[in-house]
Amino acid sequence: MKRLALAIGTLGSLAVMSFAGPPEPKEVVAPPAPPPVSYFRGNEFDIGIFATYLTGTNGGQTRTTDFADGDVVTISSNGNPHGWGGGMDFTYFLPWKYLGFRFQGTGVDLESSTLTGSITGPNNSFHFSRSNSFSGEGVGILTGDIILRLPLDDFWPNIHLAPYVIGGGGGVFSGSGGSTIHTQFPELNQRFNNASSNVESDRGLGHVGGGFEYRLTPHWGIFGEATYNWVGGGQHNFNSAVKDFVQANFGFRFAF
Repeated sequence: MKRLALAIGTLGSLAVMSFAGPPEPKEVVAPPAPPPVSYFRGNEFDIGIFATYLTGTNGGQTRTTDFADGDVVTISSNGNPHGWGGGMDFTYFLPWKYLGFRFQGTGVDLESSTLTGSITGPNNSFHFSRSNSFSGEGVGILTGDIILRLPLDDFWPNIHLAPYVIGGGGGVFSGSGGSTIHTQFPELNQRFNNASSNVESDRGLGHVGGGFEYRLTPHWGIFGEATYNWVGGGQHNFNSAVKDFVQANFGFRFAF
């Protein structure tokens, strides 16, 4: 009797299981997606090599001085200094990869302007003119900058582009100019030579700018940038190889 009851109970359990169906599968939770891979890293040291083009922002000007004896001296300059060159930069980005510090050096073969001085006597009794051209001179530019960049591949994984802004200061060092004249007119000599000596002065500068860097790999990139440079000291807005200028760089960078 007991065996019969046990058999009936077993059959009943099997029937209940068959009507209930197979056990429900466990839900599989997918792991979170990995963060996008950025080609721009913290603690990064970069070396850049580039070509550069420089052009002054102030055109030629003219200044006239009247003397008590009736002589009139006119000093005029024409053209903007401009030229091609190249350089290198060295940049370190902090562990917070958006902020870095950069040192840059540039050399430019400068085509500058022509300086003309003339003197006219009282009532146009005489006229004398002398010109000197300042061209083919080397100029060196050294700057230190703070750089802020925004790698776009933090947001779009396949866009390895980083716009950036820079700001800083340094100096411009020019061996150009410095030509003097020695005529029979001391007033003309003084005005001309003062303007000419202004060309060769070494100056401090400040600048701001921005650019774009595109990484082909995590280590190799190409870039283009431009800065506006304010040159301090002297009459550089009148006649100088180191007037305020715009500098454009384009080249390659290697990131360690």
